[in-house]
Amino acid sequence: MGETTGAPAMPAQNDVLRLIIGENNADLALTLTLLLNAEPDIRCLATASSTTAVLQALETHAPNAFVLDLSLDDGSSLPLIATLRARVPRAAIVIYTGHKNHVLDEQCLRSGADAVVVKTGDIEQLTTALRLAAQNPGRAGAI
Repeated sequence: MGETTGAPAMPAQNDVLRLIIGENNADLALTLTLLLNAEPDIRCLATASSTTAVLQALETHAPNAFVLDLSLDDGSSLPLIATLRARVPRAAIVIYTGHKNHVLDEQCLRSGADAVVVKTGDIEQLTTALRLAAQNPGRAGAI
C-alpha cells in the first residue's frame, strides 16, 4: 500500500494551463511568470513582447492559454486576439491591461477574448479569470 504524503496531487497534463504571456514590460513578464508558475495547474511556456513574438511562440509551443497586454511593442494586441481565437479556438485568452475602459473591454470581448483583467488587481483575479476561461471558453467578462 502506498504512503500518503499530504502533498496535493499534480493535475493531469491536459488539465494544466499551458500559457504564453504577451507583455512588453520585461519586469512584469518575469513577475507574472514566477507567480503563475507557482500555481499547480499553470505553466508559462514563453513570454513575448510583441504580437509577432506571440505568434512565433505559438508555432513553437502548444499553448492552451494566453495572457496579453493590450499594448505590445509592435502595436495593439486587439487584432491578435482574433488571430489566436482562429488558430487555437479552445484557448483561454485573457487581456491583462492597465486601462480600465468599458469600451476597450467590450472590443476585447467582441474580438474573442474570454476576460479582461485590470493590472491593478491582485494575481488571484488573473488566475481566476484564466481558470474560468479554460473551463468555459467564451467570455468570462471584465474583472
